[in-house]
Amino acid sequence: MKRLVIALLLLSLFVTSGLAAAQDPKEGGTLRAAWQAPWESLDPHFASTEASFQVLNNVLETLTFFDDEMNLIPWLAETWSRSDDGLTWTFVLQDGVTFSNGRALTAADVVWSFSRLVDPETGSGNAWRIGGAGTVIEAVDDLTVTITTESPIANLPASLAANKSVAVLAKESLEDDGTIQVPIGTGPFVISEVEGTTRLVLTARDDYWQAGVPYLDEVVITPITDDAARDLALQGGEVDWIFTISPQNLETLQNDDGVVVALAPRLSYDYFGLNLTKAPFDDVRVRQAIAYAIDREVICQFAFFGLCEATQGPTGSGTPWYFPYAPYDRDLDKARALLDEAGYGDGFEMEIMTAIGFDETLRGAQVVEQQLDEVGIDVTIDNIEFGEWLDREAAGEFDAFMLSWLGLTDVEDYFYLQHRTGNTFNFTGFSNERFDELVDQGRTIDDFDERYAVYEEANQILVDEAPYIYMYVKAEVKAYAPYVKGFATRSDSAVNFWTVWLDQ
Repeated sequence: MKRLVIALLLLSLFVTSGLAAAQDPKEGGTLRAAWQAPWESLDPHFASTEASFQVLNNVLETLTFFDDEMNLIPWLAETWSRSDDGLTWTFVLQDGVTFSNGRALTAADVVWSFSRLVDPETGSGNAWRIGGAGTVIEAVDDLTVTITTESPIANLPASLAANKSVAVLAKESLEDDGTIQVPIGTGPFVISEVEGTTRLVLTARDDYWQAGVPYLDEVVITPITDDAARDLALQGGEVDWIFTISPQNLETLQNDDGVVVALAPRLSYDYFGLNLTKAPFDDVRVRQAIAYAIDREVICQFAFFGLCEATQGPTGSGTPWYFPYAPYDRDLDKARALLDEAGYGDGFEMEIMTAIGFDETLRGAQVVEQQLDEVGIDVTIDNIEFGEWLDREAAGEFDAFMLSWLGLTDVEDYFYLQHRTGNTFNFTGFSNERFDELVDQGRTIDDFDERYAVYEEANQILVDEAPYIYMYVKAEVKAYAPYVKGFATRSDSAVNFWTVWLDQ
């Protein structure tokens, strides 16, 4: 049934895109867009949230790109090739591309951007995408650049399309203190105004290297963190486009002639992570007990009102990297036995940290609170501002944190960044030598079946060790006014405004 739902969502996406493409775009106008949460950084090497990356999507560009059907295509690079030993990739850049400050893009800009990304002093959590500190980036000539890694990265071209952490930006973006407040990119828009984290304006470039776009004059972005308020802002005409909807309002919004609701399968997962550096979560039996104690179908229904697929691992059936391993059907007796064996037969207290602006995390935590109570675990929910949530996550000041991980275009996006020993985004403290060997090996393999087998073993280790308790994969949902045309709701959640136009 879930596969049927996903297929229908895809059909809906293709039909909607086809109707939009059949009309002649109009130029000009301002799109008023409401984000779900504020951006935390506009420096691509430090950005870590969807709110930041979706701003940067429209300002910065990458060597390669995923089109709306998730096919890898050329972008700033027109061709690429790999050396026989698999260590060196050569990229030939498009000629005639310019930054928003008017300067021509050259291979030297790729060298500078990627060198800053992998520099240990930068401390970017996304340096792994191009191999980390040992990677050597060199300009062969003005339009040719090589990337040489210490071990083969078979999927490097796809990794370069994953998000704007691997974008090319102008060195002039750098402030005197070494920070980047407003990046200078080759993209279709520039950031012309920033008012803290309350308002941001994207202004269209009239010299963008891809002819004919963007159509809009500007995009004004404001965060509205409350789901219901965001829905009402769209229905009331205060904004034209919103990041996501209240899932409980789906039918109401679909029946509103003044709203278009677009859905797609989402390459993501929702979860809660446990702090393995502190008791009792340092005991795998406790983590497994928690995994056995929850009912994912109920959580999916309550947290995201059924617009989701319950999962016991990171991958859902909408990705070719789906692994059906599912050992945690709800079993309260098994959960209690594991807790007793670990010395917590009388239960314990724990706190789940959720984020304001992500209402589904609060709803999900409320269900988890009730379900864990049945095995003697007393849960307290701390629903806090997202900035504080990020700070506490990074500092390890939590028992558990609940959120989603998205934009998972390749299998390593599900496993490597959050779980390999020592990685910046491995906030749980998980470390498993065999798992590390597998995810390192998986990066070097071209063949799908061989690579699938490697990650299948890694997936089983991760699910069995349970640093994350996986809950569900939700649908991607965007909503906008009927006069907003040309927007593609994508499985990787990318928000790309350069094809959008207003039929007004």
